[in-house]
Amino acid sequence: MQLRSRQRIDTLTVDETPWRVRMRRMQASLGTGYTEIRKSRTATIGALMIIFLLIVCLLTPVLATHDPIKPDYRARLAPVSAEHYMGTDKFGRDIFSRVLYGGRRTVVISITAVLFGLALGIPFGILSGYFGGRFDAISMRCVDGLLAFPGLLLYLLIVTLARAWKLEGFWNDLILVFALGFAFMPEVARLARGAALVEANKEYVEAAHIIGESPLRTALGQVLPNCLSPLIVNATVRLGLMILIIAALSFLGLGTPPPTPDWGADLNAAQDHMEQYPMIAVFPGLAICYSVLAFNLFGDGLRDILDPRLVER
Repeated sequence: MQLRSRQRIDTLTVDETPWRVRMRRMQASLGTGYTEIRKSRTATIGALMIIFLLIVCLLTPVLATHDPIKPDYRARLAPVSAEHYMGTDKFGRDIFSRVLYGGRRTVVISITAVLFGLALGIPFGILSGYFGGRFDAISMRCVDGLLAFPGLLLYLLIVTLARAWKLEGFWNDLILVFALGFAFMPEVARLARGAALVEANKEYVEAAHIIGESPLRTALGQVLPNCLSPLIVNATVRLGLMILIIAALSFLGLGTPPPTPDWGADLNAAQDHMEQYPMIAVFPGLAICYSVLAFNLFGDGLRDILDPRLVER
């Protein structure tokens, strides 16, 4: 009997380890989130569109039919055909392949920039709202200064400096990620601070203080998870805006230099031939519209799910 009781106690102890408890909570949260997303038609459509977009980005090397950079002057401005699904541009490059590779690059840069902005802004805003006092006053004045500076001018400044340093390829994309993420950081910090101010006065924070938990651990381990809902919605909608900004910078000639595939650069190059061959501009434009619409629909659906006021209505 003692052996069985000891085995039972050991089993319960193993089952109740923090790691297993966290895994159970994570599985329950994922299951609940999946169920709630299925209830929202907007979120479901947006999620399906995003999944399709990500699958296409992953399978780009397999789906592409031609080299997106290599020109073929004998096939300049070719119409839509079985060989060129979307025709060719003025250099004879396959538009279908360029749209695929340009989308892959744009989506990767957008997601990386948003994650970079979240990584900078969330801890900054959470700590500022939780601790308050002089630290909050100084940090928020810095954020106000960044918010007062127009985001587009900040993009142009950083990208222009990158051009002056003659950065190309990976380093040019890295500078673009830094510019977009750094410009996104003040907005994230403001949103995180507001959520932290609300959560800092709740009972579970007082309970953490009573049991002797450190303030830093309470802020990042207790307050932060309860502030993620508005941040996730904002980041999802921001992804669509990132895609528009990247396309706009490339359209203005401040993005990745040619011949790298890019939706905005391809739209710029198609201006001289849009009247005779409008399809060379239609397909990159549709790709931009599809990507932005997918993230916006998913973000709006998440907002409807996570906002308690909208749920009550």
